[in-house]
Amino acid sequence: MSVQSVFGRKLSVEDRGEGIPIVFLHPPGLGKCVFMHQLHLSLTYRIITYDMCGHGFSDPTSDQVTIESLTEELRQLLDVLQVEKAVICGYSAGGSIAQHFAITYPERCLGLILCGGFPHVSPLLGAEFLAGMAILQYAPDLLAKIIVISHGKKKEEQAILLKTVRKTNHKNWYDFYQASYTYSCLDRLPQIIVPTLVIYGDRVLHIKIFEKVYKHRLQQPSIVIVSNSFHEVPFHKWNVFNRLVDEFIGTKIQL
Repeated sequence: MSVQSVFGRKLSVEDRGEGIPIVFLHPPGLGKCVFMHQLHLSLTYRIITYDMCGHGFSDPTSDQVTIESLTEELRQLLDVLQVEKAVICGYSAGGSIAQHFAITYPERCLGLILCGGFPHVSPLLGAEFLAGMAILQYAPDLLAKIIVISHGKKKEEQAILLKTVRKTNHKNWYDFYQASYTYSCLDRLPQIIVPTLVIYGDRVLHIKIFEKVYKHRLQQPSIVIVSNSFHEVPFHKWNVFNRLVDEFIGTKIQL
């Protein structure tokens, strides 16, 4: 684990392995620890995870957090790490940053992976976002426990996740929620020119509906539905998720 300076702030970064770089982007509230099981991929690839500004062990910012600002944070981090091009993987709302990066900096993006991703927020998904923002304002400890329990099954996993979530700056967390809630790249999806892998758990129907949108608007996407799975595929089905990532890069990505 290292500390990198980005825009004058300290970011907590995990950078392991060699080979094709893969950068994993976490959703609001969580940090890089949600990708603890993706570190297994460092045997084959260069795996980069980090706590976004104000999350986990990274410094907060007094500026408004937006999808655009988080995209610039990612670009600057790649510059600091001397990574010219990378596969960008966004989990849940982290996918908004991944998509925006692929649209804004196609020359820096080798490929795009979206797990539980969406190009905009539907009414049902929006209700979930609004509930999360409300709980964060009035009962942040409750929201932290909900997020942790939905991911970690083992006590040691929950302890690691809870430590990160409890350190997250509430304003930066709320801003990230708000930014994801209002962001839309629906009309810009055809601008994504890199190979794209889209992954959903089969039991999350209100998010899996975006499968059809990606199928029609992206240029030949690879779409995989993981059976017997909810939203937390990278954590609960990490062996399946890691295999899908490995197969996608092996067949679709070229340096």
